[in-house]
Amino acid sequence: MTTQTINQTTTNVSKPAPFVEGLGTAFAGRLAPMLDPNKAVDTSKFAPQVANQNALSQAALQQQATASGLGSIQFGADGTVSGVGPGTGVASYQPYLDQASALSGPGAVNQFMSPFQQQVIDATKSSYSNERAGQRQSIADAAIQAGAFGGGREGVQRGVYDAQTSLGLAKLEADLRGQNFAQAQNQANTAFGQQTDLATQVPTLQQASTQQLQQLGTGQQALNQAQLDATAAANRESAYEQQQRLGFFGQQFAPLMGGMGATQQYQTAQPAPSAMQTILGTGAGIGGLLGGLFGK
Repeated sequence: MTTQTINQTTTNVSKPAPFVEGLGTAFAGRLAPMLDPNKAVDTSKFAPQVANQNALSQAALQQQATASGLGSIQFGADGTVSGVGPGTGVASYQPYLDQASALSGPGAVNQFMSPFQQQVIDATKSSYSNERAGQRQSIADAAIQAGAFGGGREGVQRGVYDAQTSLGLAKLEADLRGQNFAQAQNQANTAFGQQTDLATQVPTLQQASTQQLQQLGTGQQALNQAQLDATAAANRESAYEQQQRLGFFGQQFAPLMGGMGATQQYQTAQPAPSAMQTILGTGAGIGGLLGGLFGK
């Protein structure tokens, strides 16, 4: 009777729990495609952008350029200045200074002189002459009463009276012209001061208007920038949604891999070598030994 001895080999294999292994397989299946370069995230959808300069800001720049004597401003696609056309070279306040200059110097008051000055002078002199003529008649009446009409004394009185009348007319005309000139000069001085004040105020007023436009334009540009940033953030969230979701899952899954594993043992039964196998193995060993001794 032959008795055969069975040798057993025990193998310890560490494997996670079946449900954990299933989750890991599914997780790896979702991660692997993400390694494909052709499926890389298109970052151009949320690349940083700068809001263009809007129409209000452009209007403010054009207004300031015009006030400085520059020409029309050309704007590029992004709203920034790309060129400036030829202008007059005259600042916005220059016309007021030119008008103020015309109100000074010789002849400046002529434009303020009354156009009816001569008519007023003629009418006033005529009235004065009529008044003096009536008074002159009184000289003749007095001479007749005195019996000296046509005499030398009467002639002297009339000559003196006529000379006074002429002087009175000349003085009257001079006074009227002087009054008109003085009034015209006052008006010219007033106009000069007004034009000078306007020339001083124009840059300030235009600067205030330009600042208002700039403030409005800056507010609109800030709003546009916020909209661009919000759109970029939304696109970024959408593009990386899967990665974030898988990353969150990976953080929750990692502890399961180490904490819920199970050790499984596998035993493999192998029969012991037979007597013939032992003899053959022994013979092979002896043959090799003899061969070494005898030079085989």
